[in-house]
Amino acid sequence: MLNNGDKLVVTKKVSSFLDVGSIVEVIDVTEDGVISFKFGDGFMHMGVMNIAEYESHFEKVKEEKEEIPTITEEYIEEIMENSEFEVHTAFGKCTVVTCRLPNGFVISDYAACVNPESYDEDMGIEICTERIKNKIWELEAYRLQQWLWEEKVLGDAEEMVSLCCCGDCEECECECEDEYDECLDTDLDCDDCENHECPFNPNC
Repeated sequence: MLNNGDKLVVTKKVSSFLDVGSIVEVIDVTEDGVISFKFGDGFMHMGVMNIAEYESHFEKVKEEKEEIPTITEEYIEEIMENSEFEVHTAFGKCTVVTCRLPNGFVISDYAACVNPESYDEDMGIEICTERIKNKIWELEAYRLQQWLWEEKVLGDAEEMVSLCCCGDCEECECECEDEYDECLDTDLDCDDCENHECPFNPNC
């Protein structure tokens, strides 16, 4: 099924205008199967075809989806294996497990029972270790989410700075070059920059 905006690649020569490997974009598909498309660089050409022509001369271009990083079980297990653990029993019925992660960050947890006669240190260690593992999942998930957010937000901000704060905005008094870091190092507030989207302008 084709939709507006789909890209098609020519697999079999259609005409003198469309060689093998040419890309066209679908702009309309009617109920009776007429496919309208556009192609060409600069001056755009228009064309139409039916389903049979599409199937014999074209293939749908598969768009590559952006691969989003993820946290795996193996990654968490590797962190656990490279961490240091200390176990302490308190008051004869409470297990305290302290974990120092490879980067030096410390996580602790405890498990206790009511009756000291029922106390099982191994069970306490198992419970605490699983809880610490879950905490590491949360910390790593937050770290990854923060990184993705910074990549998007700071990337957008860098683009806005290059358009607004480095010479294109007549209202800005920024004298820095087209370098994002230099813009960030200034005391620029961009209070007068009302006509541009700028991360330094509180009115944006």
